[in-house]
Amino acid sequence: MKNSTFNFMSVLLMSVFILFSACKKDKDPDKDPDNNKPTLVYNETIIGMTGVTSRIEIAATDPDGDELSFTWTIITSPVGSSPALTQQVSRADFITTTPGIYKVEVLVKDNKGSQAIATVNLYIGGELPANINSNTILPDLFADEAYPDYYATRSVQITAGLTLDPGVVIECASDVTIFANGSNAYLSAGGSASKNIIFRGSEQIKGWWKTINFNSVNLNNKLDHVQVLHAGSSNIAGYKAAVYINSNSSNRATITNTRISMTDGYGLFIDGNSNGLIEFSGNEFSDNTAAPMMLGAENLYSLDNASIFTGNGIQAIVVKATGNGNARFNSAGSIKALGVDYHFMSSAELQTKLTFEPGVVCLFNSGTRMWVTAAGAIIANGNASEKITFSGITSSPGAWNGIELASSSPENSIDHAIISYGGNSSGRKANIYMFNPSKLTLTNSTISDSQTWGVFKAPGSIDLTESNNTFINNASGDIGGNI
Repeated sequence: MKNSTFNFMSVLLMSVFILFSACKKDKDPDKDPDNNKPTLVYNETIIGMTGVTSRIEIAATDPDGDELSFTWTIITSPVGSSPALTQQVSRADFITTTPGIYKVEVLVKDNKGSQAIATVNLYIGGELPANINSNTILPDLFADEAYPDYYATRSVQITAGLTLDPGVVIECASDVTIFANGSNAYLSAGGSASKNIIFRGSEQIKGWWKTINFNSVNLNNKLDHVQVLHAGSSNIAGYKAAVYINSNSSNRATITNTRISMTDGYGLFIDGNSNGLIEFSGNEFSDNTAAPMMLGAENLYSLDNASIFTGNGIQAIVVKATGNGNARFNSAGSIKALGVDYHFMSSAELQTKLTFEPGVVCLFNSGTRMWVTAAGAIIANGNASEKITFSGITSSPGAWNGIELASSSPENSIDHAIISYGGNSSGRKANIYMFNPSKLTLTNSTISDSQTWGVFKAPGSIDLTESNNTFINNASGDIGGNI
């Protein structure tokens, strides 16, 4: 009987212990409805730079009015880094010299044991040095382009090789220049369709930083799958531009699959008649205050039909030589129809054979001309649906001087073209002026609105073959001179 009583009492005591334990567990303050967790408000993401303090702040309140304590811990950091975290109760200052992703955990407890946890991710980009004088590769640190991988807080001069991995984002401070300088220097920015390399302003407005300057002959200079945004803060060689190449010194770069946008000036400025483009294709120029490009003569040969030009202040390719010189073509080539006009701010000088493709529109500034020298030839053969146009930027008689032909080449040919608004009285006084000696076949074309003659032939050996042309509103007459 004792044993039965003992067993019953044992079971009863065990049941009471289990019930007591269950009740005690139910009273766990983290689950007790009578004691609430602290409420936390904070930024989950902080973007910062090496060497600069980032402040983390936690706005914590306790619904029950309990006193709160804060415990700060760095739980994730790049290998080899030594970040510092200085705690000041509900806020902390974070600083590091190593770029990368850091995570800070903040444990907030009330004096009854309830707790809440805040996890803050810090994306710390690196600061670019003022001089890069040894070959350097910059990796992509962050997958999201919202987080800059690197900061150019002042202008950066590259005198060795700088290679950017796909996805790199560089944020530039006010009036910063990225400057590849010297024959051993290069900037190789090779992105991909899914991971563009981005140069942008720390303030994302037009004209915030200055330019990328390729002052280098190195064949590794490259912008491929790159975005260049918010440049053009101040002049380089007299003009604002997002990308600058001085081709007179044989400097050059490849520009492919690249977007140049939101420049307070020109997208691309190549200062010089020599071709500064190693390769050029598949680019986009949009929302630039001036024209997409301002180029010297032979740079036009590299332009492609697949590039896009939209929403620019001047929807044309501006052609300009250095200073007051002519846009001089020394090697043979072709001018392509790109869907936008060419604006010649300098006179065109043909020292070689130059071909204009059907559909090309060339508009000339006041006082300029197209001069076909004795060594040159003009081949401008359009067709009935794609005429070639040579005219003035403004549509008024005498807006430009006209075509001046001093070449006897049998290849000189103008067919299915429109030649208008030339013949300025301060020039040679004709839309087409033929020197002695010269030769031209002119067919199926319209010559109109000259301030003086439509065509004028100087005394001497002039060979003009013309047929099926239309002459309209030429003030001095249609064909004059040595008839």
